[in-house]
Amino acid sequence: MHLSSCPLGVAALAAGLWLSSAGAAAAQHWPTEPVTFAGGRLLIGADASVTFGSDDPGWFTYTDYETSAIRRVRAGATIEVRATDRIAFLTEIRAETGAGVTPYAWYVRISPLASQLLDIQAGRIPPVFGTFARRSYAQDNPLIGSPQTYQYLTSVRPDAVPATADDLLKMKGRGWLVSYPVGNTAPHNGVPTVAAERWDTGVQIRVGPPTLEGVLSYTVGSLSDPRVGDNNGGGQIAGRVAWHPVPAFTVGVSAARGVFVADNVREARPDAPPGDDDQRAFGIDAEASWGRWLFRGEFVANNWRVPPLDAPRIVDPLGSRAGYVETKVRLHPRLYAAMRGDVMRFTAIEGSGGVETWEADVSRLEYGVGVTIHRGLLVKASVLSNWRDGGRVRRSHLGAVQLLFWF
Repeated sequence: MHLSSCPLGVAALAAGLWLSSAGAAAAQHWPTEPVTFAGGRLLIGADASVTFGSDDPGWFTYTDYETSAIRRVRAGATIEVRATDRIAFLTEIRAETGAGVTPYAWYVRISPLASQLLDIQAGRIPPVFGTFARRSYAQDNPLIGSPQTYQYLTSVRPDAVPATADDLLKMKGRGWLVSYPVGNTAPHNGVPTVAAERWDTGVQIRVGPPTLEGVLSYTVGSLSDPRVGDNNGGGQIAGRVAWHPVPAFTVGVSAARGVFVADNVREARPDAPPGDDDQRAFGIDAEASWGRWLFRGEFVANNWRVPPLDAPRIVDPLGSRAGYVETKVRLHPRLYAAMRGDVMRFTAIEGSGGVETWEADVSRLEYGVGVTIHRGLLVKASVLSNWRDGGRVRRSHLGAVQLLFWF
């Protein structure tokens, strides 16, 4: 029986009651915030989550680590070393199903001004574009799934491109396993519009007070393909300006442009015209809270450009327009409910059979509850309903339960 066939929240409440009775005494000794040493110069935090959900035959919830976001185990440790009041070194190590143990982040943060109006970060740095990638940790996400902009795998790859428009249309709705004749011909998954599971490498500068701040970064990868090392002799410039006039309201505007197509593609087709190899995106985000309610939303307009090679050629950018709205309401000090609705729509190209969207439009509605067992210990349950205009599986209703611990 699929997990989604159970009434929503029963699994979460059952797990909550079991944990509260079995672990109440031990819970009193759990850390509830990052542990500090050396007079506050060394801070250590950690999180762990176990997620079990329905089988996903349509691959709607698969990430760029080739695992389902509703069937995985994750653990991470964050370490911050404050060398001085103005210099800190930060790193995060993650272990995850399908990815093994990886250094998720490592960077130095320098605050040269006593006023804290300027920060410089260099290394594998937090993302600048949008908001969800910086709060994709399970403890910051009221639901279990992610917005499609940051998770859903499209049929675009940086290391392999279609020679014709027909090659691209054959992969429509099959982002979990894509193959193209130019570049790396081995089948592999495509990329999301914005990769929330990996951070990019480079440098960023933040300027301004919290009420109105701007952030600008230069990195070696792109929004959909963050990297440790350069693979195309290019880079990406991204920025965001955020207005935060009061604690309960924030609105931000983001933009990014970077080289996307890898060098191996042009090595395979040296006749490809120059240019036509970047990713460009523009985004708007907002967050507001009122009493027991929290509201969030984002809209992202994105274009990939790939070289026009053989007829019928891909002459227009491969565009997507996506957005989501999310709400959370606190029903009780230990219980909340949340819902997120999001859509992705794609532009059209012309193939041998006529004009059609290059990727299958997809929509998702996710709703769920969260039960706090103890500070830093949470059980969540969600139902994810997915619809798509292409692919072998066009609709799917999935359920998931997640146990999460952090400090």
